[in-house]
Amino acid sequence: MNKKILAALTAFLLTAGCLTACGGGDKNSQSANDSASSTTGSESASKTDESSNTDESQSTAPADDGLKAPVNDGKIDVSKGVTENMLIRSVYREGDTSRLAEKLKAADALANNKELKGPEKAELMTKIAFLGDSITAGSQATGDNQYTKVLQTWWEDRFSFYASWTNAGIGATDSYLAVHRVDNDVLADQPDIIFIEFINDQDSEFYKTTMDSLVRKCLSLPNKPAVVLIEMTMEDGTCPQNVHTQIAEAYDLPVISYHDAVLPEIQAGNIEWSEISPDNIHPNDIGHRMLGDMLIHFLTGVAETMDSAPEPTEFKETTPSPTGDKYHDATLADNSSPAVYITENDGFDMESSPWNFQNGWRTITGGTITFEIECKNLGMLYYKTTNGESGTATITVDGTELTSLNADFTGGWGDYATNTELFATDERKIHTVTVSVPLGQKFEILRWMIS
Repeated sequence: MNKKILAALTAFLLTAGCLTACGGGDKNSQSANDSASSTTGSESASKTDESSNTDESQSTAPADDGLKAPVNDGKIDVSKGVTENMLIRSVYREGDTSRLAEKLKAADALANNKELKGPEKAELMTKIAFLGDSITAGSQATGDNQYTKVLQTWWEDRFSFYASWTNAGIGATDSYLAVHRVDNDVLADQPDIIFIEFINDQDSEFYKTTMDSLVRKCLSLPNKPAVVLIEMTMEDGTCPQNVHTQIAEAYDLPVISYHDAVLPEIQAGNIEWSEISPDNIHPNDIGHRMLGDMLIHFLTGVAETMDSAPEPTEFKETTPSPTGDKYHDATLADNSSPAVYITENDGFDMESSPWNFQNGWRTITGGTITFEIECKNLGMLYYKTTNGESGTATITVDGTELTSLNADFTGGWGDYATNTELFATDERKIHTVTVSVPLGQKFEILRWMIS
């Protein structure tokens, strides 16, 4: 087949495939009992089961009139890395790179400063953070092949070792949890560059809203960090790129798209998905290195013109929010937080199991616990387990039974923290929230998600 025809057909198939595979379904990775109903009609958070081969997270990739660069003329040897055209397609959106240029210029100046000694340089090192899910955490990749490590190796060669690296990736999580945890997990360290990746988001207004507030939190730091969005893909094209890039456009952010770089070649038969992933979502060592090379390609381009880049502007709170900045004050509350007050407790201990979400509330025999929580919006982070011991909690708010959350994940890929928005309102006030678990069943509240 003529390659021009093939490229055009590829673009059509990619668009059609994404619109089908990513199209607004209402299924999610949790059981039916996990879907939180809301008295205000707000959308509950749901995530892709990252180690599952089921197509449960539906979202829509943006339609393309054509590819930014054509597909390869024949099979690609992925062991040799990305092609030039894949690199071109990976820059979905260059955006305003003035903040990034400033950080790269500062890193370069620090590395070449002959007057400062090592300890003095360490005080001025560039702080780089990655916020994401299991892909960012490095699942299915080994050691230095993880995309975060690939970028670090390049940075140390191009600039210097005077950089700190924070990997805030947590498997099976989304930007709804991220907007609640970003202050402690990332922003407290005042990072200079923040990469954000969440394949678990869906193409929905809910995730457009969570990503909006997450980005605004990052941009509003006084040290003017650069923010870069990374868009991944599932095997069938499922991706949240559409809503994420709407937020990127609102704030003129760069977007690096593994989705746009890789899928056209797969559609054209030039790459087999199994060559770059062991399942339907996680890149393997080769896939991670390809993503790392895409980031390096973009940063290299910015570095080439960093000396002539304009001064970055300060982000203002008055900058319009496309979604209303619903989660601007989102935070996580554990059992030491003054934001939650226990009024009644029958059967719950002040602890929880996951190493990264301890200090929650847990019952191993069933029971009831009641909280007073002041908020407009409330979600719960809880623990799903595979041992058959966890049960279903009934959630009652202000005397009205709201929903049930099933923590049983028997036969699943592993224990994990999951989250659901319970309700969203227009008024901040104190709510009475009761969690009831049947006798003989286990349930762990890891955190309250308050905004």
